[in-house]
Amino acid sequence: MWNRRLQTSHFLAFVASATSVSSTRTQTTAAFTSPAFRRLCSPPQLNRIVPQTPASIVSRRETITQQYMSFFDGPAEGGIRRIGRPAMTEIIEDVVNSSREESGYVIIDVRGQDEIQYTGKLDDVVETLPLPYIANGALSMEEEEFKESFGFEKPGLDETLVFTCKAGIRSQSAGQLAKMAGYSDIVDYAGGSNEWFS
Repeated sequence: MWNRRLQTSHFLAFVASATSVSSTRTQTTAAFTSPAFRRLCSPPQLNRIVPQTPASIVSRRETITQQYMSFFDGPAEGGIRRIGRPAMTEIIEDVVNSSREESGYVIIDVRGQDEIQYTGKLDDVVETLPLPYIANGALSMEEEEFKESFGFEKPGLDETLVFTCKAGIRSQSAGQLAKMAGYSDIVDYAGGSNEWFS
């Protein structure tokens, strides 16, 4: 604090002397660009020790980042496929024209009940399972308990889960949670109900 006040008083004294000595603009400008002025205005140089990050931590960070990003690689790399409206239309038509068992798809809307009541479902074959339930372990429940709680058969680990929401953000999270629960074939409809109903 005192150091800052001392710097300020030196600065004001320097400015006063520079402006009183010189009446011309060039001499004032020269005073403000002089090395003495720069020393007064620059912060004090402290001998700070900058901590070095150990290589083991840096390599761990890179591994964590790569693992996180692998959620969004293609299915060949074990990630989550993101699809648009045309692909979602095909999947829904496939389930409508055959069945969940024949198509292998389970389409799950992770929006809340109030949101679905407001806009309606994408189609009647779309099941509703809000994201908070998935986050609380719904996909790890026993099959009977799951059906009793949510009104549809629990998806099998061999089925393809297709998640949708309002804008593709919650469906991404649902896909990540499903992957952590042991599901390997996961699809995320990136457009969500915003795109579907537009």
